[in-house]
Amino acid sequence: MAAVVANYRRPLAPRIASGLGIYALAALVAIWLMGPFLWLFITSISYQRDLMAMPTPLLPVNPTLENYQKILGLTEFDHADQARLVIASLSNSFIVAFAVTAINIVFGSAAGYAYARHRSRAMSLSLYLVLFTRMLPVVVLIPALFLMLRQVGLQNSLTGLTIAYCSFTFPFTIWIMKSYFETIPRELEESGLVDGCTRFQVFVKLIVPISGPGFVAAGAFTFVLAWNEFLVAQVLNSKRGMTTLPPAIAGMLGQANIDYAIIAASGFISALPAALLALIFQRYMVQGLTAGSVKS
Repeated sequence: MAAVVANYRRPLAPRIASGLGIYALAALVAIWLMGPFLWLFITSISYQRDLMAMPTPLLPVNPTLENYQKILGLTEFDHADQARLVIASLSNSFIVAFAVTAINIVFGSAAGYAYARHRSRAMSLSLYLVLFTRMLPVVVLIPALFLMLRQVGLQNSLTGLTIAYCSFTFPFTIWIMKSYFETIPRELEESGLVDGCTRFQVFVKLIVPISGPGFVAAGAFTFVLAWNEFLVAQVLNSKRGMTTLPPAIAGMLGQANIDYAIIAASGFISALPAALLALIFQRYMVQGLTAGSVKS
């Protein structure tokens, strides 16, 4: 009976139909996910007059890179002051995202290591309290952040924005790094302690060098969170030239003469760093996120 089951093969036609169905479903999902991004790129290389035509062409009639040249200041136009704000905001986004990522990697990984190696009721309670802070909507925390930063004079500053971002990115970093450190055998640390290392030296010399995938996963997610954040930056850094790219792009929509092509070019530029980061480090991000999901 077992041999009959093993040798049984489905007819060829149903197998081909099943395979084509899977590929068709995968293609639909890919189009659904990539469609907005492709349309953003098409809009960014089109002229405003083509975008306002009825019906709007699905492909650019006269492809151009002039919108990117306007943002970079290579071409003068009527609303050049809007485009100049994009470059300044892009610089602010890079500064804040890199600072938040660096702080999270240093302090978040140290906290994750402590939670992975020290078990007690107090540690477990504080770990879930850390997670609870991330369950709250960010908008609930904004009034408190606004008042605190204003009291210490950090409102409308990149330092204040970095501190605010760290308050809701730390839980992600701590949980990702805790899960990763739990996959590292304790015997490795015990051998270091037997050889005379302190706990800090064990962490720095033995654990950190082999935790690359965890650091990459935590760093990439932290960078993307900080890079794409909109609401906190919109409220805390409302001063012109001191905000990040998402609020700057949103501000263009409130202008009297909306240039959709410029907005699309700005949006495409803002999407590139996060997209490239995910493509380059996707293998490490998957390893870091799935660490600890299977016990050996």
